[in-house]
Amino acid sequence: MLRPLVATALTVLSLSACATMGKRDALISDRPDFTEATALVDRGHVQVEAGSTLSRESEARVVSHGEVLMRAGLSSRLELRVAGNSFVQEQVDGLTQSGVQDASVGVKMRLLDAPEGRSWRPALSVIAHSTVPTGARIYRSQRVQPEVKVLTAWSLTDRLGFSSNLNVGRPFDGVRSFTEYAGSGSLGFAATDRIGLYAEAFAFAPQDGSKVVSKYVNSGFTFLFSPDVQLDVRGGIGPHSTQRRDYFAGVGLVVRR
Repeated sequence: MLRPLVATALTVLSLSACATMGKRDALISDRPDFTEATALVDRGHVQVEAGSTLSRESEARVVSHGEVLMRAGLSSRLELRVAGNSFVQEQVDGLTQSGVQDASVGVKMRLLDAPEGRSWRPALSVIAHSTVPTGARIYRSQRVQPEVKVLTAWSLTDRLGFSSNLNVGRPFDGVRSFTEYAGSGSLGFAATDRIGLYAEAFAFAPQDGSKVVSKYVNSGFTFLFSPDVQLDVRGGIGPHSTQRRDYFAGVGLVVRR
């Protein structure tokens, strides 16, 4: 599993949320950071989020294109989420392999609305989703890989917010399924009405007997071209592998209709 690519998927207080904080019709996306947003897409609206990522993990250099997430508002408290197959090209020791990854489908449910003003009580949502074995042979999992994410977000000031995720998943390594925990914290700042900034840390703790916890930090920004179109840029680093540190960087676009 290419964890830096996971980092491109999904925010609790996304950059777009920071960039438009306080607006009734704010565009709030689940990219570009790892932390998913508590906010849902409004009922009757569709939001498409996509991008590309360049990453390095251990000896592998990976480029991913697509990263498409389609979000559709079903009600005031429920949204449908369908992630398409990203095309991945991986190079290791001069050898290259490529193909599309598995798609996934799920829902996001709002449990608690954000309180008015500053409060110790966070906004609270949950995501339940799973991969579907639809990818190319070299990337297709033989089993579905379900995951549940608990999303929280606090407004610290009119321009500053903190959000976090706690995730529990069941990835499949080709031999067996195992439990994997993940957690994140993201600090977002609305620099202007169009520009948002964030800094984030997240980690994975697979319960596969390895006792390895992989930690990452990243930051980036978003720019709103219009109330319904957003550009994002991000970059981050991960743990040391051999004598070099892992990294990832990418760009993305969000469109709401």
